Amino acid sequence: MIEFSNVSKWFGAVRVLTSISATVPKGSTVVLCGPSGSGKSTLARTVNRLEPIQEGKITIDGADIHAAGVDVNKLRTGIGFVFQQFNLFPHLTVLENVMLPLQRIRGQSRKEAAPAAMDMLTRVGLADRAKSLPADISGGQSQRVAIARSLVLTPGVLVLDEPTSALDPEMVGEVLKLLRKLSEEGMTMMCVTHEMGFAREVSDRIWFLKKGELKFNGEPAAFFSEDAPSEVRSFLSAVNRTR
Repeated sequence: MIEFSNVSKWFGAVRVLTSISATVPKGSTVVLCGPSGSGKSTLARTVNRLEPIQEGKITIDGADIHAAGVDVNKLRTGIGFVFQQFNLFPHLTVLENVMLPLQRIRGQSRKEAAPAAMDMLTRVGLADRAKSLPADISGGQSQRVAIARSLVLTPGVLVLDEPTSALDPEMVGEVLKLLRKLSEEGMTMMCVTHEMGFAREVSDRIWFLKKGELKFNGEPAAFFSEDAPSEVRSFLSAVNRTR
């Protein structure tokens, strides 16, 4: 579904991604993890061209997404992106927030967009909060609304950049439960996260980045084993100490 071939990127003189080559198979869940500043969020943001690349190639369904002449807006309709912050419009209800992509991108009327948006809210377990404003729901519910908004255009890929990092600990579980459900349904997902329990239970593969290099690309069992590379074991030890 997604293929990175020798992808490199610089911010000025600083190289933040170095020759990344890896594949996200269709219907799989790949977790990106690593220390702060390792390049994992930057790599995720290259998938819908929020970040340009200077070298290499990224293809989705065989199409080079960074090629000249690519319609970026059309590209992004097929890639759901969920940010750390929920980015909900505070003056719109939950339902209106989810309807917005259908109205703005597909040109649907309010009457046309409402049923699909309500179906998506039902899917994420928030149909009963459709008329609520973002200020009146919890952080976990807000992130689930943001995920519903990302899914309402039925994208082929869902990219999540630390979707639980802005949440209180007691709210993390409800978002991870939804991501588990999406994974079971066969959604192709790339998820940047420090939630190692989610990585162990849900991911098909784990990518470990450090200083812009892909140091590990393998199955969860290998990542969490005693035979994992020393830098992976050091990372996991550090994560466990902060819990």
